[in-house]
Amino acid sequence: MSMMKKRIIACQVFADELLAVLSEVHQDIDVTWLDAGLHWNLDKLEATLKQVLADAAAEGEDVRFLFGHGCHPDMCQIVNNHGGKILAAKNCVEAFCGDRIDELEQNRTMVITPGWIRASSNMMAAAGYDEVDIRQNFGFYDRFLLMDTGVNPLSEEEILEFYDLVQVPVEIQEISLDHFRAKLAEMLR
Repeated sequence: MSMMKKRIIACQVFADELLAVLSEVHQDIDVTWLDAGLHWNLDKLEATLKQVLADAAAEGEDVRFLFGHGCHPDMCQIVNNHGGKILAAKNCVEAFCGDRIDELEQNRTMVITPGWIRASSNMMAAAGYDEVDIRQNFGFYDRFLLMDTGVNPLSEEEILEFYDLVQVPVEIQEISLDHFRAKLAEMLR
């Protein structure tokens, strides 16, 4: 009896970290990448998720989602209705930091990842935001805390470009991939 082929449907925000640990936790798995900009249009995100689920079902694949259950109000229902399994985390930041997220987000801090910064131009374009919209939306924050996994660190230029865009200081904190690795292994079981 052959086992079902596994497929991960993943947000592009996770690209570097997923590729770094995937071979450690599971062999022979396909990944379908979805643009992080879909988060800004929930109807389009839902339609895209349902389409990739239907495609995977047609191929007889066991589907796993590398999205947070908070990325769409109906995320768990969408996944459960199609027999998929989702990462046990609210969002990409929680996937890396776990329950430390509440502590990290204190004092008007927004916690982000390198993938989040790299996807920010697509996300802002999908939202139809210009520089003024971005500064109004992120002006509440006193700082961005960048959780650097060390897999593909941002260059100084990338950090400065992001700062120029949001006008909020960016602080960097190094973290390990241990929590993410454990969550991914749990999801793939």
